[in-house]
Amino acid sequence: MPKENFSEWPLGDGYGICRQTILPVYRKPTVDSSLVTQLLFGECYQVLAVSSDRTWYRVFHEDSRLGGWISHKSLKEITPEDYQNYLNQDFQVVVSPIAAIEYMGSNLYLLPGSRLHFSDLELFNWEDHIGFTGQTRSHAIKADRDELIQIALKYLNAPWQSGGRSIFGLDERLGFALIFQIAGYSWHAGHLPGRLIPFVDCEVGDILIVNNKAEDKDHYGIYLGLEEVLQMDGRMKILDWDEWIFKMGNNRNKQEVLEVRTVFSS
Repeated sequence: MPKENFSEWPLGDGYGICRQTILPVYRKPTVDSSLVTQLLFGECYQVLAVSSDRTWYRVFHEDSRLGGWISHKSLKEITPEDYQNYLNQDFQVVVSPIAAIEYMGSNLYLLPGSRLHFSDLELFNWEDHIGFTGQTRSHAIKADRDELIQIALKYLNAPWQSGGRSIFGLDERLGFALIFQIAGYSWHAGHLPGRLIPFVDCEVGDILIVNNKAEDKDHYGIYLGLEEVLQMDGRMKILDWDEWIFKMGNNRNKQEVLEVRTVFSS
């Protein structure tokens, strides 16, 4: 039995899956707390603890290496075996800005990055559902430069939202990580994808990383080609290369280009 002053009970071997369009994950067990991240339909998580009143669960999202609290109303438990299979087997990733599934007599709307597990252990039987509207891609197949740009541009004009992972609100770091995850590349907290390359070798789909010393944080961009850069500045927007360089130059006392990275072999 936990001591009375404990605010949570630890749990062992607990696992869950997101079965709603967006699942908010909070820093503290209250809706007044800040948003750590959002889980999308089909993403799995570990269940680590429950609040003393059993209305909140502390979870950990292995793909992003982020954790926080979700409401007990959103908890959908799965077995440890299903959790491992969902993580290790291939799955389809939604790439349409908004997709829809007609299932069990109701519509379920899905956003880019949502996962559809097509296997013997899938979330639902793909052949038995009423219909799916939208486009998906296999997560096991890594996107080329052109496909990566197509995925990235679906978030054009998405407004900034701390912790957001959707076209309706996008956190800068989580948003760029989501773009690359949809494209089949790993990007999680503390681990940037790809390899460093010289700035002069930057090509379409490569990542531009700028450090703001005053804020002690990184800012990201994707080179789109034709001297254009996709970046977050209040919203996801496109700057031409000269405008981007000028902006960096005007902020040279606060910012500096740290690196250019690529996930492509050539």
